[in-house]
Amino acid sequence: MIPNITRGEDAAGLARYLFGPGDANEHTNQRLIAASVDIIAPGAPHFEGDGQLKYLADEFDAPKNLFGTQVPDGHVWHCSISLPPEDGQLTDEQWADVARRVLDGMGFSEKSGKAPCRWLAVHHGPSTGGNDHIHLMVNLVRTDGTKADVWRDWPRSQQLCGKIERDMGLSIVEGRANGRAMPGIKRGEQEAAKRRGLPEPARLTLARRVRAASVTADSEAEFVRGLRASGVIARPRYAPGGRSEVVGYSVALRTPDGSAPVWYGGGRLGRDLTLSQLRSQWPDSDAATAVAAWTERGSGQRRQVGAHLRDETAWEMAARQVQQVREQLAAVPVSDAARWSQAAYEASGVMAVLSARMEAHRPGPLARAADVLARSAQRTSQQRRETVENPGQMRGAAMAAHNARRGGISGYGEALLILAMRNTMKAIHGMHRAREERDQARAVEDVARNDLARLQQMRQAMQNSPGAGPAPGTSYGANAPAPQPSRDEPGRGA
Repeated sequence: MIPNITRGEDAAGLARYLFGPGDANEHTNQRLIAASVDIIAPGAPHFEGDGQLKYLADEFDAPKNLFGTQVPDGHVWHCSISLPPEDGQLTDEQWADVARRVLDGMGFSEKSGKAPCRWLAVHHGPSTGGNDHIHLMVNLVRTDGTKADVWRDWPRSQQLCGKIERDMGLSIVEGRANGRAMPGIKRGEQEAAKRRGLPEPARLTLARRVRAASVTADSEAEFVRGLRASGVIARPRYAPGGRSEVVGYSVALRTPDGSAPVWYGGGRLGRDLTLSQLRSQWPDSDAATAVAAWTERGSGQRRQVGAHLRDETAWEMAARQVQQVREQLAAVPVSDAARWSQAAYEASGVMAVLSARMEAHRPGPLARAADVLARSAQRTSQQRRETVENPGQMRGAAMAAHNARRGGISGYGEALLILAMRNTMKAIHGMHRAREERDQARAVEDVARNDLARLQQMRQAMQNSPGAGPAPGTSYGANAPAPQPSRDEPGRGA
């Protein structure tokens, strides 16, 4: 059961959307299934026509209009709650009970001991992805003119839905169950990407670029320059009182039509991408140099470490470094969440670097692998306070992949590194299975055994072309043999 929360001011517009056909005629049998006692507008349950919808919106907005209470970020609290397709569908009565439990738990009803909020719940048919779902629409101005408390509404809603899942015998969302959930992509983000002709929501692209810049950097200043060099607009958030201390950051993609960019704070990309978490990757980074980098203007310029190496030497180093990490993981207990999360975080960054190199214009299997590994990298609040010794063990691999020249041996070198990454994913897959995190284990396995296996074979097939470089298994590099597939590779699992 997955909640998604947005805020706004346009109650009439949201009502038209909820009871209308949707942006792509995806709404079917849209109907009111529950509402606060003071919602008595005619036309229920379907509210067809502008007149009925306006009457409904006016009733909903009445407390705000009466008292004139202003709510920062908007008084209309909108939460969609969906089920995975395998859970089937709930009845209107079951969904109405879910809605009331969420409202009670969020403190929006009279059970809070305060004046209640006006609200309504709308049930549609399954989404285009087969997800049964409802929409909650809540006026954050209570009936006495006071404001409802929405502090930490996202984690609170997650906890409530987790309890409801268990009580109703529904599928448990693993990330929420262990406190490591990733921010969900909202419908509005998907629609914005479609309008702008983007292959995916900007938040996914930004998260991968931030991870790629972070794993190829050995300092905060280098991270900032790498981020901007990747085409990301980045701006710092300073501590109150001046510009001598950076305490956070926001990023955005440039818009081809010149419209205002949409900014995302690091925490909205992933819990591992807050500035405090990123700084744990560079424990010896100089603060003054970092502040100077944040205030620099321009696209940024990076040191080209590794570009002077022969391609075969760079790829050999990258694959061996990843394989060394894989071998070290064999001795890490599955209960050591910090070490496993760090390994997944760095592996996600390496995949993001490879995706930027090989899938620059349209995200593909490498991007999917980076996203799946990013979910494995998430930690609970307690775990994020734990430090990991010697972070950046895959930094050399990421830098080699970033800087190696195209052409020549690169096709085989890329395949070699992908093979090493697949073996590392097998270890991460085993960790998830041991923890009984079946959904994430399945996601890691699917990408490694299918998407990456096909891509690896395709890159190796390039060697059949004239001048493509040595065939797999031949000697290459500085008098060194090519790393051979590990014993993990042909077996079962990831």
